[in-house]
Amino acid sequence: MSMIEKMSITGIRSFGPDDRQVIEFFRPLTLILGPNGCGKTTLIECLRYVTTGDMPPNSDRGGSFVHDPKFAGEQEVKAQVKLQFKDVLGKKVVVTRSLMVTQSVKKLTLKKI
Repeated sequence: MSMIEKMSITGIRSFGPDDRQVIEFFRPLTLILGPNGCGKTTLIECLRYVTTGDMPPNSDRGGSFVHDPKFAGEQEVKAQVKLQFKDVLGKKVVVTRSLMVTQSVKKLTLKKI
């Protein structure tokens, strides 16, 4: 049986670009609890993005999925989601997806790396 072990998030929405956050998933169940705005939905959207490559609705244009460069005080922000899991044969697999948002004078440009 396959099983998700860990996910690390850097530079996605409220997860800043400078420090990596690692979330460990426990057996047989992991509960995601917290107040509004703490990142519960972001965790679920990161799981979806890293496994399927599908961005959350309305985030392809303008890069609202990635941490805003204005808040970071930068011209560009790099983001990354990594997922570590065991496949059905018990081997560890790591999937990585990286993004970059660049701020120009009038708009944000999202680039999948």
